[in-house]
Amino acid sequence: MSLNLKKLIFSDSRLSEIIRFCLVGGTATVIQYGVYVVFVDAVHVKAVPSTLISYGISFIFNYFLSSFFTFHKKPSAHNILGFIGSHAINMGVQTGLVAIFKGIVGNTLALLPALAICIPLNYLMVRYVFNHNIFKQWKRN
Repeated sequence: MSLNLKKLIFSDSRLSEIIRFCLVGGTATVIQYGVYVVFVDAVHVKAVPSTLISYGISFIFNYFLSSFFTFHKKPSAHNILGFIGSHAINMGVQTGLVAIFKGIVGNTLALLPALAICIPLNYLMVRYVFNHNIFKQWKRN
């Protein structure tokens, strides 16, 4: 393994974290979009339900890689609660945006501009979840 790749994987720098987030999120997005297109075009499910289904499938992949690879944390009840909460917010925003954009760019492309808006928002929320102890504090009280 080259030194730069090793540094990217194991470094705690913000830049490395953002790059890892983009790699994990990019892969999760490809999974989500692939499933979305299959449901919309091949299975003929409407755009909004297809968004929910594809989001759920990519969510599972995203959580485990975000835990281990992006933020170097073990999966726990604390961070999964925050991850679920941040993604619930993100899914609601994303689904609303798909409903808006399908009338502008069509069903097949509607998810893309929604993702462009939601990905940066999601990074901020998920980073907070993995780097702050908000749920651990609630448990102690």
